[in-house]
Amino acid sequence: MSNAIRLTSTLILGALFVVILLHLSFKSHVFELLATTSATEHLTTSMVSPWYSPLLHGLSFAAKGNSTYVVVESTLGTPKYLDVNTVWYAVFTSPITLIAITTLLAIIAYLFKSERRYRCQDEDINEVNNDVGGILARLEVSSAPLHHKSSLAKLSHAIHDLSSHLARVKRHSESQIFQDKLTKLIDRHAYIDHIEAKLKQAELAQQKCGLLFIDLDGFKQVNDSFGHSFGDEILIQVAARLSNTVRQYGLEDCHPIHGLEQNLSRLGGDEFSLFIPKLSDPSLCTEIAQSILSDIERDFLLGNKLVKIGASIGIAVYPDSAATPNSLLQMADVAMYRAKTDGRGIFKVYSPEMGSKMRRYHYLLEELRLAISAQSFYLSFQPIVHVEDCAIDYFEALIRWNHPIEGQIPPAEFIPIAEESNLILELGDWILLESCRQMCAWHNAGMKKVKISVNVSGIQLKHRKIFEWVSTALEKTGLPATALMLEITESTLIKASNETISQLQQCRDAGISIAIDDFGTGFSSLSTLADLPIDVIKIDKLFITQANSNPKYRKILNSISELGQQLELKIVAEGVEQTEQFELVKNLGISCVQGYLVSRPESSNNVGSKVLNGNVNHIAATGTSIWLPEQVG
Repeated sequence: MSNAIRLTSTLILGALFVVILLHLSFKSHVFELLATTSATEHLTTSMVSPWYSPLLHGLSFAAKGNSTYVVVESTLGTPKYLDVNTVWYAVFTSPITLIAITTLLAIIAYLFKSERRYRCQDEDINEVNNDVGGILARLEVSSAPLHHKSSLAKLSHAIHDLSSHLARVKRHSESQIFQDKLTKLIDRHAYIDHIEAKLKQAELAQQKCGLLFIDLDGFKQVNDSFGHSFGDEILIQVAARLSNTVRQYGLEDCHPIHGLEQNLSRLGGDEFSLFIPKLSDPSLCTEIAQSILSDIERDFLLGNKLVKIGASIGIAVYPDSAATPNSLLQMADVAMYRAKTDGRGIFKVYSPEMGSKMRRYHYLLEELRLAISAQSFYLSFQPIVHVEDCAIDYFEALIRWNHPIEGQIPPAEFIPIAEESNLILELGDWILLESCRQMCAWHNAGMKKVKISVNVSGIQLKHRKIFEWVSTALEKTGLPATALMLEITESTLIKASNETISQLQQCRDAGISIAIDDFGTGFSSLSTLADLPIDVIKIDKLFITQANSNPKYRKILNSISELGQQLELKIVAEGVEQTEQFELVKNLGISCVQGYLVSRPESSNNVGSKVLNGNVNHIAATGTSIWLPEQVG
């Protein structure tokens, strides 16, 4: 019932109450006056009906002149007449009537005041309603109209719609906060929080849990070949396939508010992780890992292209491998890294031995940074000589690291770490500059026809503009370009971009020699040799060690030697350690050899003592010197 209806009803009831009160009071006072006041009798009157006669049912009225009388029939049959004004005066001066009328007026005044307050409240509610409606309109929230409802009901309905919308926004915001924008999986932080909660439950229930660390193989090549948009599509499809695996093995665990799957996460880049909260059988981890590997190895459709990639997976088990979420991830990462180094496309389960290798890796990484800052490295130089007269063709500069505690750390251990961490860039700058400086000193001493060879990694080719980089070093040291050779492994060179090949061609045009190192291990087509800017082919030592015992390797060596002569390329045999090997490569027409038979890597002082002392005239005449091993006469 609205306020107006309530007020009207109260007024009607009040009026009815007044009428009844007046009626009763009027009759009561008529009888009182008859008993206490002398009434007029034998009055000549005429019957009338004043306006209030309907309110005083049962009474008759008469008038004489301007006076009106109440006619009261007496028991004797003679009517008596009472002046109406006298009766009304008695009625309205009665305490009961005055109290009743005053109370009624107070109630009416209160009701009018309440009505006014209600009207103000309705106006305020309508104003708030309009504001809420405007907010809903700006938020594009559709609200069903309420017809024939009060403003308060409409406001309540609008607030309900707004509250529902805010709840949806909150869920969406939370999902945005914890969600990877590309794959729509939860991010690393939310994933770790979830694992932490699950590990606490597992500890109480004495259960095991499993964690898979998944890293894609060949993803970088997809990005480099097709662009980042294709790479993003690969990640989206991988996330979908991993989600199917979660459903297939019944591992779903959706968040109660934002609804995101919590047992699967994209950790970053091309790294994903899957958590198994209840591991009743450890073989379940390997089963799921194998299923994931098979799924990811299936072709990916990118536009009209079919792309193949793979994955390497590391597995860690709680509490066997680790007891905290971050440690569990770290151990799975260690196992994944082992899977990468053992051939990719496989999975490995974490073992303590893997942790030792990883600690060794990080230890050497930190020590390597310190050693680069302190320039704690030095160079050794291994001569490459002609097979005919053992004249020095060039020296290969080889970096050495004498650790203050561990002593000599082999390059095979620290160079891969330097390459993976990109420290090879800073280290390579020092190697190139120091090699050129040393060769410049030998060049000025008369060794005009000897070169210095510097190894260049794929990381350097990617991050350095090779021609500018080399030219700067030559300019700083004053070494002629013709006295420098760059050695690049076959596997690196066949993957080099067109821009890198162009840069190498610029180096070659300037007089710098280019050599393919470890030839025979990169599976390149021989036809590509004609297209590469190279001057020297260095045959991998595997062929040299097998040639005397395996005729097929000897035939391959012979073919490479003939190919070099046809393409006017210099052929160098690496790893010559025996006299028989030396004679073999000499008979096959290979021009130069390198190996322990000729010489181990020597310090610059030893090279100077052996080559320059007592050989000045020969060096001046030939521009080189003889490095004659004792084993070769």
